[in-house]
Amino acid sequence: MILGYSGGALFLLGIIFSVKSTTLPIIPFIGFAIFLLSILYVFWAIRCPRCKHRLTPITHYGSPLSISKKIKYCPFCGVDIDSEMEEIK
Repeated sequence: MILGYSGGALFLLGIIFSVKSTTLPIIPFIGFAIFLLSILYVFWAIRCPRCKHRLTPITHYGSPLSISKKIKYCPFCGVDIDSEMEEIK
């Protein structure tokens, strides 16, 4: 999420400064690409270690940089989210 927020900030700052300077027109595109790729990663890569369901909906509970400590189990299969892959088998 830090990378996503940094990409968004780079995008916005790039737009602001590209209006004043014509030498940096690529900076907003780089910032947007970083932002988009990090959001897609969060959407597709955060999965349950056992059932492989996407846990993206539960990532919205808590602070912007972490999942809430109240969420301990997968809502789909009930496995402990903090468990290691070898323990689940």
